[in-house]
Amino acid sequence: MSVHVKAGADVEVSLIRMRSSSSEDTSLDEPVPWDHAGTYAAPDSDTCVGSFLVGEPSATAPATSVTVSMGAFVWSADVASAPVQTLVALDSGVALQLRNGHVAVVAAERGVLACTDAPVVNHAWHFAVASVDRDRVQITVVPIDPVRGIAAATEVPWSGGPIDLTGPITVGAAGARSVVRTDEVVRGIARDHFNGKVEAPFVSTSAVDAARAGAIVRGDLEIGDLDLVAAWDLAFRHGEEPWVVAAVAPGQPQGILVNGPARGVTGYRFTGRYLDFSDAPEEFAAAHFHATDLLDAGWHQILEAPLPEHLTSGVYGIVVRNHQGSDTVPIVVVPKAADPRSKVLVVMPTFSYLAYANEALFNGLDTSAMTDQDVTIEAEDEAHVGDSSFGLSMYDTHPDGSGVVFSSARRQIINMRRGYRMWLVDSGRAFSADMYLIEWLTRRDIEFDVITDHEVHSRGPAYLAPYAAVLSGSHPEYTSEEMLDTLTAYRDNGGGLMYLGGNGWYWVTGVLSNAPLVTEIRRGQAGIRCWESLPGEVTLMSTGHPGGLWRHRGRAPQQLAGVGMAAQGWGSSEPYYRSEIADAPDWAWVFDGVDEDPIGSYGEVMGGAAGDELDRADQALGTPYHATVLASSRGHTNFYQRAIEEIAMNLPGHGGGEQDPEVRADIVYFRTPLGGEVFSTGSIAWSGALLHKDTDNGVSRMTENVIRAFIDRRNTTG
Repeated sequence: MSVHVKAGADVEVSLIRMRSSSSEDTSLDEPVPWDHAGTYAAPDSDTCVGSFLVGEPSATAPATSVTVSMGAFVWSADVASAPVQTLVALDSGVALQLRNGHVAVVAAERGVLACTDAPVVNHAWHFAVASVDRDRVQITVVPIDPVRGIAAATEVPWSGGPIDLTGPITVGAAGARSVVRTDEVVRGIARDHFNGKVEAPFVSTSAVDAARAGAIVRGDLEIGDLDLVAAWDLAFRHGEEPWVVAAVAPGQPQGILVNGPARGVTGYRFTGRYLDFSDAPEEFAAAHFHATDLLDAGWHQILEAPLPEHLTSGVYGIVVRNHQGSDTVPIVVVPKAADPRSKVLVVMPTFSYLAYANEALFNGLDTSAMTDQDVTIEAEDEAHVGDSSFGLSMYDTHPDGSGVVFSSARRQIINMRRGYRMWLVDSGRAFSADMYLIEWLTRRDIEFDVITDHEVHSRGPAYLAPYAAVLSGSHPEYTSEEMLDTLTAYRDNGGGLMYLGGNGWYWVTGVLSNAPLVTEIRRGQAGIRCWESLPGEVTLMSTGHPGGLWRHRGRAPQQLAGVGMAAQGWGSSEPYYRSEIADAPDWAWVFDGVDEDPIGSYGEVMGGAAGDELDRADQALGTPYHATVLASSRGHTNFYQRAIEEIAMNLPGHGGGEQDPEVRADIVYFRTPLGGEVFSTGSIAWSGALLHKDTDNGVSRMTENVIRAFIDRRNTTG
């Protein structure tokens, strides 16, 4: 266990077992003796944020030259996203930059040497090159499509001496320092980051005037034909190291990508014929850099030590405190393989936690169109808005408007805390909502182990096989192919799967790095989304397969759990009403002791058990023909709307929950041929109702009935 803290003062570190869902009432928590608890120095640290490329010049390049050219093909959705953005920079301080959208050449001691009159046009590829010669500085900008871009050129006198070409060259930023490879990622620090795509960056001792620039754009002259100091090919093929780029200049070492720019993105030669970067690498030969990319914050490590050997599986917390305050960082202790302590396993949906990590959708949003509930923005949410050191969520966009495709666990994640109240529902969501389940299991004396999405992804069905009941979290939205395969195999080989949430197994997710855990998505152009992928950028670096919705990959969540995403909304949550078949004797084991009707007209999440995001059965999408709908919610307001992927055409009168019977959550049960069972509740809000009246309620009883039945049946059969 390694602990990284930025405090500027000493901190005390301790360990607890977290069982309470509230950060105020922690009566169920247990302090854990730990030999490594104590006081540690926690100095201030710079945060490694903002991506760039760094590389060394060719071994055959001269140390100095009176003629130096530097250039690249560049694209940005917002060339004015920052006043100074560096495209290519020498260690000596000479750099090609965007200055308020205009291409400029700067020198460390002289400032701006030359700048174009016309700015680069947003959303259009340009070839930008600057050439410094004995007596002049030239800048040439050539649009790849002259209909969409603007050509620009400028020339000014120059009387400087030879330019130093030694030292590292940086692309997408300037002033690279503290570049360190850690496990599977590279972190570092730089300044003046470019927000946009770069292809074929180079430095040369050949002069590149307007005629030569035009020839390069037309393909009549290759960049490799110049006298190169350094050049890089940013094309990516699945299976290659994601942060290593091929050098083009003879005798030049490979380049290193720092802080996680996106690869497998379209370049200036993209034709639209291919959507997989491996099929036509030359059409995807760019990297997308952002000032807000982050893979490893790089904070000072104050402690690295093993946890106590006697710990049983569960949710624990590393408590860090000093005179400024305290923080409890959750960790999960997983069971040893093939050595379960209990018959119940909880899967904490960490891929979804990462997707929402530090999201700031509330910033500038008119929430009155989304909810009739009071919205309160907590101080911890407001604190990270505009502060790139926190990193972004997969619901945010970078400064140029492009979507965030990576999310890393090696940073501060303030909304992954026990007791966090999400602004839209004024209750727990994600990790804090899953702590409702942890507390409920504790209060009901149900022994359980805990793992995360990562174990499901990496360890396979044998790891789950000893458990009689595998319980999902409240919102397992992001899932990998390996996870779907594992859960399906567990179910089909006699396991008991309990889906206690909503909007589950929705987005295709890849694992780009295991240490630190970095997940990847490409949203595509469908599904409920806050941004969408640029055309052609739908294939994941991590898998080489398409992103988007699992539904559109032929693996809708109904196939696994019997229900799948139907609607979302943030009006009041509603209860469930039993179906006619629910009164049959066959279902007495589910409803034993459940005296209320409807079920779940209470709960932490907007006052009911069916709310936030809702899943329903749909045989066309994979709900088994023999599945039984035991109960369904109804009465949702028009703040609840159908999932957008189900709407082929907007027509008047369709409305939302008040008109559309498909806006509902279904409770579904079915069996598989080898004795597997599935019980699904289809609502994010379900877990928020478990603790009502100190667990003495219908939602609690139904959930416990199913868990204990799953245990009893597997004790009998296995």
